[in-house]
Amino acid sequence: MDISLVTSLFRSESYLETFSSHVLNVAAALSEATVSLEMVLVANDASEAEHHLLRNLVGHLDSITGASARLLAVERETIYASWNRGIQAASGRCVGFWNVDDVRTPGALLEGLHLIDGGELLVYFPYDIIRSYTLPGGLRIRRRYVDRARPFDREQFARAMHTGPFFLFARDLYTQVGPFDDHFRISGDFEWCVRALDHADFCPGTAIAGRFAIHGDNLSNTGSPLETVENNAIQLRCGAWHNVIPADPDLMRDCWQAWGSPGIDLIDLPAHIQTQLWGNGAYERWQRALAERRRARRRIQVTETLRALPRFIINRTGTRSLLARWGLVKSAAVDR
Repeated sequence: MDISLVTSLFRSESYLETFSSHVLNVAAALSEATVSLEMVLVANDASEAEHHLLRNLVGHLDSITGASARLLAVERETIYASWNRGIQAASGRCVGFWNVDDVRTPGALLEGLHLIDGGELLVYFPYDIIRSYTLPGGLRIRRRYVDRARPFDREQFARAMHTGPFFLFARDLYTQVGPFDDHFRISGDFEWCVRALDHADFCPGTAIAGRFAIHGDNLSNTGSPLETVENNAIQLRCGAWHNVIPADPDLMRDCWQAWGSPGIDLIDLPAHIQTQLWGNGAYERWQRALAERRRARRRIQVTETLRALPRFIINRTGTRSLLARWGLVKSAAVDR
């Protein structure tokens, strides 16, 4: 098998019809390029509706030359436990993930497979981000922009998750790095990529890999206190004390003491780092940081609202076709 993509699903009925359509389109495109695709679908505590939709997807995939699917039904587990389960069941030499609310493109999969067959171990790509939210009064804001694949820099990639949601890796790299740490609920992909830095230089691709939707129900990019705690735990494991930021002190301490310091030889944090994260003044530092993050989010929302307002007014007043004839705006067919 050429490419295996793992999807972990939980309460995904509302996404499955659209997801299935995208999967079938990608599988058909890869089939035309004589590249085989295996979808490994890990269904967590699936409902009857989910089972029905997933069985339909498996049946349709099996009818496409070179495509196949494996459906694994499990009790509810963390996403990274499901990823490990899916990788263990997969047979592709090139492996990646496909979140049920995202869209993947065949071009990036073909490019990634080519690069991995040429000796690269992990490939990451530019991708579209769709950010949407509703303001008071019902104004729906939807912004689309490209997250560029920045040049690889080991220090920067150890500090933040720059590989994005569409990275692909050689099966051999997973064998070297080991499984995803299923203690994590949000940042387990980042933690695994940090460990992978000890084994490989990452390679940027050029093809747009897909569309990543930020809508409020994502695991990451939601402002969850746990995401900051998990990102701090990753930095603490590496001894990168200068990269930790204020977090919920109680949650930070509890997570670090329960599972953050891995292995038999526990990491002994310097006293000043413990004070910084959960000692005197830590709560006040966290509250100040939260206030600054809220201000930053409001600044972004104001900027995006001002950019979107003319389009909103044009669409609501029905003047788009008239303005398009005058060449003042794009037609609805091409407007982004």
